[in-house]
Amino acid sequence: MQTTELTRRSFIGALAIATAGMTIHGSAGGAEDASPPNETGLSSEGLLVGKPGFQPRTVAPLPHEELPGFLSRAQLAEHHAEYVRAVEALKAAEQALSSADRSPRGAYAQLRRKQVSAANDTLLHELYFRNLAVEKVDLPKYLRPHMREHMGAFESWAADFTACAMAAKQWAALVYDPYDDRWHNAIMDGDGDGIWIGANPLVVCDVSMHAYAKIYERREDYVAKFLERIAWDEVAARYKSVDRM
Repeated sequence: MQTTELTRRSFIGALAIATAGMTIHGSAGGAEDASPPNETGLSSEGLLVGKPGFQPRTVAPLPHEELPGFLSRAQLAEHHAEYVRAVEALKAAEQALSSADRSPRGAYAQLRRKQVSAANDTLLHELYFRNLAVEKVDLPKYLRPHMREHMGAFESWAADFTACAMAAKQWAALVYDPYDDRWHNAIMDGDGDGIWIGANPLVVCDVSMHAYAKIYERREDYVAKFLERIAWDEVAARYKSVDRM
């Protein structure tokens, strides 16, 4: 009986080792033969699911073709054309990456940089267009406690955001960092510069000249109008999707 039991245990142990070996070998072989992963995202997942644009890679239409008293139809159309070019640049970079040579002397590193820059350019434009309101909007009552908790008085936040918008070369943003559970004003001098790792954009302002030069001679006039036209319901939806309300 004891000999039989030992033999049975030995057989089961050997079978387990052999099976594990086959699994490991099979996985390794599969990894070698696998093609590069699809990096365009899934249309059924993500914070922007169900919205045209970034998820999946398509050109999102302008939410508003004109914003009377703020941005003209011609200004928005010209700006949207910049966004379309960013989408196409992102799609081209990801297509090139699917068959790129990964050798150190190849173009792989440059393609990765182009991918990040175009991805930021695409997403920031989509967030910008969607957080613009048709009419002047005051900070709603339900958001005031959150603003006060994270940034102090609204006027204090607006003054600091304006300073960021005047200092930045391309983007100013109010972001939520889930790591410290705080809101922060931030600037980006380029689509690949000034990234706050892990932060979620709540308010995005494009301060590049293509965003306002047809209407405003001075950036400060454009920024002042922008602060009056923030779609706070959209901002609240963004915050709710990544934290709590």
